[in-house]
Order: sequence, then structure tokens, then C-alpha cells
Amino acid sequence: MSAPISDSEITAAVADLPPVSVVLQRLLEVLRDAHASVEDLARLVRAETVLAGQVLRVANSAFFGLPEPAATVDEAIQRLGVTEVSRLVTVLASRRLFLQPLRTYAIGAEALWQHTLAVAACGETVASYAEVDRGLLHLAGILHPVGLLALERLAVARGLSARSPETPLLDWEMKAFGTDNATVAARVLRHWQLPELLTATVGGRYAPEEMSGEAGAWASRLHLASLLAERIGGGLPGERGCFSLSQTRFAAAGMAWDAFAEAEVEAGQNLERARALLRVG
Repeated sequence: MSAPISDSEITAAVADLPPVSVVLQRLLEVLRDAHASVEDLARLVRAETVLAGQVLRVANSAFFGLPEPAATVDEAIQRLGVTEVSRLVTVLASRRLFLQPLRTYAIGAEALWQHTLAVAACGETVASYAEVDRGLLHLAGILHPVGLLALERLAVARGLSARSPETPLLDWEMKAFGTDNATVAARVLRHWQLPELLTATVGGRYAPEEMSGEAGAWASRLHLASLLAERIGGGLPGERGCFSLSQTRFAAAGMAWDAFAEAEVEAGQNLERARALLRVG
């Protein structure tokens, strides 16, 4: 029988990860503040030298086609807007976190990162159709694999055998740990002191029907985003069959049942746009 995962094991499992949580937490604080200014966001970006350079490089690329190059981060934000730069900061900061192999899971670095990017892009698509905050669902899509990173490290620490590529991911997790990566991801996000709604959204990704109220609605949206990602080629090895079309989930998410085919096309376009931005950065 698998031993329960202690809080100290969670802490140890994420101790060596890049400090992306600090950047994202501060970004969330800025975006939630109704009185926040461009300077507040610029100050956050400037504090991360590498990130600031990437933001400027992307802002001045042909992708955005600014008539004059932005000389500073402040100018880039003024020209592109807070929403665009916030999305860019989230993706660039998170790439350092998720572009790494999960050897125990038999998942390569590029596969993990492309999956992360796909769910985030699809999250924005679902949010658009449900007419809710696109930023929150984009961030949930970006952060949802953090439970995989924690369990990967825990598997190594406990000396567990690697998952066979033929074994469904959730089956392996339940046998090895008695829990799944979405539940562990929620524990990690709480450890990072990120907002509870974001945490609950990620934690309910596989079974949103087990949650109620606002958290259930957001978890249903992330579930649909994960299904969309799978349908446009951004699924995660071992997760096939974890996500399904359900009128109940569509209703809970606030998305029209007959909009899915159109959303699938738009999700693919959003993913290509995100990939294009990263090729510049």
C-alpha cells in the first residue's frame, strides 16, 4: 500500500524548482489591484533581468509590428497593453519551470512543455466562449502540471519504478502514491500561497463534478480545456480517456454545447500564436 504524501515531502519536492511562483504570485497581486498601474507591472518585470530582456525582444519583434522599437519595459507595456504583457510574462516565466523531462513518467521535456502551452491556450479559448476571466484560466492551464513535477521528484526520492508508457498515468499514480497529480498540484499551489480559486480549479481538473459552486465551474472549464488540448495534438502521454464531452460539464462551465467544434478551431489558432511568440522570445 502506498504511503500518504506528507507536507514535508511536498516542500522537499518543489524546493529545487525555479522561483517562478514568486513572479506569478506578484503578477496576480498586480492584476487583482484595481489601482495598479503600468509602472507596477513594469517594476515586477524589471526585477527579473532575463525576463525583462525577453519581454523587450518579443515586443520589438515583427510579430507585433510596432512602428518604433520600445526602448524600455515601461514603453513596451504601454504599447502592447497590460493584458498582453501579463500573458507573455506568465508563459516566459513558466517555460523555465516546465521545460524538463519527467523520466519516471516517461514524458520528455518538449512533450510536457507543449502540453502545458496547449492547455493554457485552450483555457483562454474556453474562457472566451464562457465569457469569463481569460487570465485565470490561462494561468490554471500553465500551472496545472506542477503536480507532475512534485510526484516525479517524490518517485525518485522513494525509489519507485518508472511508469510503463502503456500504463495509464492516473492508474500508475494511484498505485504509487494513492492520489493523482491534480490533487498534488493543488497542494503545491497552496504551499506557494496562490489564490484559492486558482488552486481549486487546478485540483478539480480530472473530476470537476466532485466540486461545487464557483470552483466546480472553473474546474469544468479547465477539464474542457484539457480535452480541447488533446484534440488539437497537445495531449499528455498517458492521459487519454481522462477527459470527455459531457453536456453536464458544458453547462457547469457556462459554455454552449454546440460551440465546441468552433472552439476547437480557435484553440488551434491560439496555440499557434503562443508558439509563434515563444519562437521570438
